[in-house]
Amino acid sequence: MAELHQADAVFQGGGVKGIALVGALLGFAEKGWTDWISVAGTSAGSIIAAYLACGHGPDDLEELLRKTPYEKFQDWGAGGKFIGGGLNLVRHHGLAHGEYFHKWFLEQTEEKTFGDVKKTGRTLKLIASDVANKNLLVLPDDLVNYRQPGGTDPIDPDSYRIADAARMSMSIPYFFQPVELVNIESKLPGTIVDGGMLSNFPVWLFDVSDRDATRPTFGFRLTGGKGVGGGIQNIVNGLGWPVQLGSEMFHTAMEAWDKRFMSHSTAVRTCPVDAGTIGSTDFALTKDQQDWLINSGKTAAAAFLADFKLENYFNTYGKKLTPSAVHV
Repeated sequence: MAELHQADAVFQGGGVKGIALVGALLGFAEKGWTDWISVAGTSAGSIIAAYLACGHGPDDLEELLRKTPYEKFQDWGAGGKFIGGGLNLVRHHGLAHGEYFHKWFLEQTEEKTFGDVKKTGRTLKLIASDVANKNLLVLPDDLVNYRQPGGTDPIDPDSYRIADAARMSMSIPYFFQPVELVNIESKLPGTIVDGGMLSNFPVWLFDVSDRDATRPTFGFRLTGGKGVGGGIQNIVNGLGWPVQLGSEMFHTAMEAWDKRFMSHSTAVRTCPVDAGTIGSTDFALTKDQQDWLINSGKTAAAAFLADFKLENYFNTYGKKLTPSAVHV
């Protein structure tokens, strides 16, 4: 029998704006929604989902994201933004190497694997995009279709480290260097980038078509805000129109998909959170900006839950909640 406090959650990407989603989680916790069984996310949402799956709560997430060294994620290398970043873009197809984030998140997740999460009875799914092979990747499931460069065996999903998958999911095109794997079927190198390229808000991920759900899936989605922040956008613009156009295409594709996919089954279980005017890569957030985002999330959660009724819930397939889940 499902408990009222049990639910699944899917978190949209949005860079540093993701702090607002943590505010929403704090608001949900105040109303008794504290036990997240299956969680998924894209880009920044993958960080939130992964940290929850590793046994942490919303309070831990708030502390983590407030202390996160965002500016150090801009690891351009020697020469700074324009020289180092420009060389990285030409050589490695991303302004920043992404190594600082990777090492940092390995530490935060204690190098846990997807198998470690599975042993706790929970489920974690992260979204990435293989733009070379034109595939939407649900990690860890789709890892069996890939091997490491220079390797011969398929990747074992259970032994794959969560931080490695998060590094793929948050690889904003042109900003972070893509992750390289090899597709076993096509034998072509896979260029793996931000999951938002194909599905920035996969609220459908845990839906089933053959039975009613035993617990709801809540989506946490950002509204407002900006894509690439001002400082980074200046770098992108300075590198010429091909890079600028590619960046604009990426953000247009993300936003257009989210708007078109907001069906009624998505809207009825999605908590929209206002991100104000903050950009995804505004890494120098002040404490006041962080406070504003957290409070925006709490306000959004309170407004959403005030109107939400379990009996009105249904998923993409039209399946509602079981009677035991509704009458707890």
